[in-house]
Amino acid sequence: MQGNFTVTLNCMFCDFPLQKKENQEFKSGDLIKCDNCTQDNDYNSLLDIAKEQGIELVKNEVKNELKNIFKKFGK
Repeated sequence: MQGNFTVTLNCMFCDFPLQKKENQEFKSGDLIKCDNCTQDNDYNSLLDIAKEQGIELVKNEVKNELKNIFKKFGK
């Protein structure tokens, strides 16, 4: 099973990958401006979306691993 998963934070308005500037840190309540469409994205909302995406990645990975395990035992 894959050990690390990566979720990219994308703009909620145009789906462009958000980039932090050098030495920039975010905290709850911050707004992150999209370099593409210039809309402000709520940091907390972005984290909620990223958590959901991460959970789906892990679920899919576990599902695939279980399929492989059962295939091995089914032979």
